Amino acid sequence: MTAKPTFRVFVTTHHGGLTSAVLLRRFRTSWDAPPPAAVALDEESALARLVPQAALIADDDNDDDDNDVDRYLWSEDLELRRVEIDIHPGRPDPHGYVITAATVPIRLAYAAAKLDGAPLYRVIVPRFDWSFVSEDLAAVPETIRALVFAALVGDATASLYDLRREVDEKIIKWSPIDATPNADKVTKPKPDPKPTLESVGEDWVALARANKLAAVVGHDPNFDAIVPLLAEKRLPSLLFVGPRGAGKSALVRRVARAMLESSRGKDGRARALWATTADRIVAGMIYLGMWQQRCLALVHELHDSPDALFVDRLADFMAPMSDGASIAELFAPSVVAKELTVIAECDEAELVRARQRAPAMLDAFRVIRVAEATPAQTLALVEPYGARQHPPVALAHDAARRLVELLAAFRRDTAFPGKALAFVDYLVTRPAAPAGPAAPLGMSELVAAFGAWSGLPVDLISPERALDTAAIASELRRGVIGQDHACFTAARVIARLKAGLDDPQRPVGALLFAGPTGVGKTELAKQLARYLFSDAERLVRVDMSELTTGAAIARLITPSPAGTSLADRIRRQPLSVVLFDEIEKADPAAFDLLLGVIGEGRLTDVFGRLVDFRMAVIVMTTNLGAADPRPPGFSSDPDALPDLTGPIRTFFRPELLGRLDTIVSFRPLPPVALERIVELELDKLRQRPGLVARNLRLEMTAGARARLATLGHDPKLGARPLRRTLEDLVVGPLADRMAGDPTWRDATIRIATPGEGRADIVIP
Repeated sequence: MTAKPTFRVFVTTHHGGLTSAVLLRRFRTSWDAPPPAAVALDEESALARLVPQAALIADDDNDDDDNDVDRYLWSEDLELRRVEIDIHPGRPDPHGYVITAATVPIRLAYAAAKLDGAPLYRVIVPRFDWSFVSEDLAAVPETIRALVFAALVGDATASLYDLRREVDEKIIKWSPIDATPNADKVTKPKPDPKPTLESVGEDWVALARANKLAAVVGHDPNFDAIVPLLAEKRLPSLLFVGPRGAGKSALVRRVARAMLESSRGKDGRARALWATTADRIVAGMIYLGMWQQRCLALVHELHDSPDALFVDRLADFMAPMSDGASIAELFAPSVVAKELTVIAECDEAELVRARQRAPAMLDAFRVIRVAEATPAQTLALVEPYGARQHPPVALAHDAARRLVELLAAFRRDTAFPGKALAFVDYLVTRPAAPAGPAAPLGMSELVAAFGAWSGLPVDLISPERALDTAAIASELRRGVIGQDHACFTAARVIARLKAGLDDPQRPVGALLFAGPTGVGKTELAKQLARYLFSDAERLVRVDMSELTTGAAIARLITPSPAGTSLADRIRRQPLSVVLFDEIEKADPAAFDLLLGVIGEGRLTDVFGRLVDFRMAVIVMTTNLGAADPRPPGFSSDPDALPDLTGPIRTFFRPELLGRLDTIVSFRPLPPVALERIVELELDKLRQRPGLVARNLRLEMTAGARARLATLGHDPKLGARPLRRTLEDLVVGPLADRMAGDPTWRDATIRIATPGEGRADIVIP
C-alpha cells in the first residue's frame, strides 16, 4: 500500500543556537521564489511558524504556481547523506579575484530518494536549493563538488561560512495539515460585511492568504512576545516603538500571517487585520462632521470584533484636524474599554509627546520596542530577502558588507535593516543589477549602484579611490569664479565626510557664507549640490526674508499636499544641500528653528514627527558687514578677504554661531573674475537648444568680454546684473536675427566691440 504523501522538512540546528526549518521540494523553476522556511529558538517553534506557509501551499484556491502542492509532497523515503569537499578559497587582489592554493574542508548534506518505477534517484541539496536526477548515487558526490566549486568562483572567502557543518541536520516527515491535493475544505460562515473598513483599508490577512502580502525574512524575537497574545479572544492594542526602518511594519505583517495561521482548520478563528492611515480615513470628507461620522462607523464595525485595525503612524492618528479634534479621540473610549484592537507605530520622541497628549489612551496599548538591527543581523537578512525578489538579487559577501558600511555612513535617517532591504528593492528595478546565484554583484558594481541610488559621486563613497580637498575645491571652482578660499573651505567639509570624520549626530556641514550681494554665495551652494548629487535640484532653498511672521515660519514645518515644505522635502530626500538665504532678514523666532537644525540635525514638524537633517549640508548666507568703506566692486588686492566677523557676532546669538562649522568670507570680485564669469555664462548660452539645433557657434573677442564685464557689474549688486546684460546685448540681437531668417544655420557668430573689425553682434 502506497504511503500517504506528506511534507519533508530539512531541520538544521545552527552554531548560534537557532533552528531553521525548510520545506523540501522536488524541483525549482525559472524565477522561483525560495522554498518556505522559518527560524526560531527551537525545532518546535520553527515548525509552528512553518505551518501557515504550508497551509498556503495546500490551499486549493492558491493560484501561485511556485507553491504547487505536488512539488512539496513526498511518498518516497528521503535518505540524508553527506559529502566531503575541499574548497580553494578566494581572496581579493588588484589583478582580480585569486583562487588560493590553500584548502578548506567542508561537509555538505544532501538528500536522495529512489524514484518509483525507474532506476533513477532524486537528489536535493537544501543549502543551495539544488535538485537533480542521477542514474547512480556513486556519481552524486563528484557532481556536488563540481556544482559547489562553480558557485563559489569569484565569491568572497567569508561565503564558506554558509557551507560549514552545522551542529545538527536532519530530514523529518511532517503532516501539520491535510495537504492532499483536492482535499475537502471546511465551509465556514462568512463574516459580517464591513463597508466602511473595506472603503478605507485592506485586509492584510486576506492578502497573506492570496500570497500577495510582502514577505518577511529572518527571525524576530519581538514576535515571540506577541505569539501568546494571539491566543486570546481579542488581541490587545499594540504600539510598536522604534526608529524608522527597524522593522515595525514587518512585525505587523508577521501578525497578519499569524492570524492567517490561527484561522486554519475546523476550529480556526477567522480574523482580519485592516490596514489604513489617517489620510485614508479622512480622504474625501469635505463637509463638517463627515470624517467624524466615518470614524464612528469604523468603531461600530470593529466593536467587540476579533479583527484589528492597523493605523500606521501614531502621530498622524493623534494629529488635530481643522476643528481641533483628532481621529484618536473618537477611537479612545473603545480602545480604553478594550472593545476594539488598534495597532500603531511610532518612534521614542513621538511616544513621549503622545503620552503627554493622551495618557489614558496610551496606557491601553501594549508597548513593544523594536530595536535597530545590528550590521551582522542585517547581513543575515540581505541574502534571503534578495533571493525572494523577482528577479532574484544576489550580493557577494564583501559587497554586502560594503553596502552596510555605506548605508551606515550616508543614510543615517533610517535604521537597519529597513534601509538595506530598500536598497535591494532598488536593485530589482535596475536592469543591469539583478544577478543569479552564480553571478552575485561584486564590490565595484555595488558601489556604482549605490552612487546611482544616492546621487553621491563614486569617488566620494569608494574608500579605494583617492579624493583630496584640492581636487574637490577644483571641481567647485568650475562654477564659482573668484572665490578660491570659499571653495577650499567648502571642499574641506566634503573631504571630512569622505574620511568618515564628520559628527554623525550633526549635519554634514553648517556653513555661513558672508559677503556682499552678487559675489557667488548662492552659486557655491548650487555647486555643492551639483558636485555631491549631480543635480542642482537637490538644493533646498529657503528665502529667510519671507519668514517675518509666525505663520510663515510654521509653513516650513507643516506638511503640504504638494510636498513642498521644508519638512516634506528633507523627509523625502535627506541627502540634500539646504540653503537658508539672507538669514538676517528673518524674524528672530526663525533662529530657534535653526538651532535644532544645525545643532543636532533635527527638526520637529507640526505633527510632532522628527525630520532628519544629519545627512544634509546646511548653508546660510548673510550680507552683514558687506557695507565696507572700501568700494565693494573692484578690489586692488585680489587675495584680500574682508573681515566680517565683527558685525556677524554682534547681530547673531552666540548659541547660533557656536553651532556653525565656520564662517566663510566672500571677497568682492576683481575685474579678471568678472570676465571669467562672462565666459562661463557664454558657455551656458552655447548649450541653448536654438543654437545647437542650427549649429550656430559663438565667438567673443577679449574687448567684448571686458566690456560685458563692466556693463554687467554693479557696485551694490556685484555680478548679479550680468545675466540680464547678456540677455539684452547678446541674446536679444541673436533672437531677432534667427526669427527673421529661418535658414540661418551652420555659422560662426562673432561678438565684438566697435573698432575690433567685423562683428555679427556689436557690444557698445
